[in-house]
Amino acid sequence: MNENFIILELFQQQISCCCPKQKHQHMIEFRQGDVWTITNERKYVDCLGWHILMTVNREFQFLIHVEDLEELYNKGKICSIMDLDLKMIHLNFKINEALDSHDKESFNLFANELSEIQKIKNEMHYSVNVQAF
Repeated sequence: MNENFIILELFQQQISCCCPKQKHQHMIEFRQGDVWTITNERKYVDCLGWHILMTVNREFQFLIHVEDLEELYNKGKICSIMDLDLKMIHLNFKINEALDSHDKESFNLFANELSEIQKIKNEMHYSVNVQAF
C-alpha cells in the first residue's frame, strides 16, 4: 500500500471518533495539495469496521474508515504521489508524441493537463509539527 496520498481537489470529510459509547463528529476541509500519510496504527471498532490513522501535512492526525479512503481514491479526490509522478511521465510522453506528429490540439490538451498536475505537486503541504486530532 502506498504511504502518501495527495489531495487533488477541495473537499470536506466527516471524521467520526471511535469512542465506544460517544459519537464525536467533525467536518474537516481538505485543500488541493494536502498530503495524507498512512501510519502503521489501525483500529477495529465493532459495527464500524477498520480505521486507519492518517497524518495530514505532518500537522494533525485523524482516523478514517478504510472504505471512505477507498471511495475517495476511486472518485479521484486523492491519489498516491507515485500515481501523480507516473501521470506526469505519461503526459510528458504524450506531449512529445504530439510534437512529433505536429498535433497542436493534442499538444495543448496534454500540456494543460501537465500544468495542472505540476501545480498540484507544487502546492504539496509539508509541515513539521504533528498533533493528535
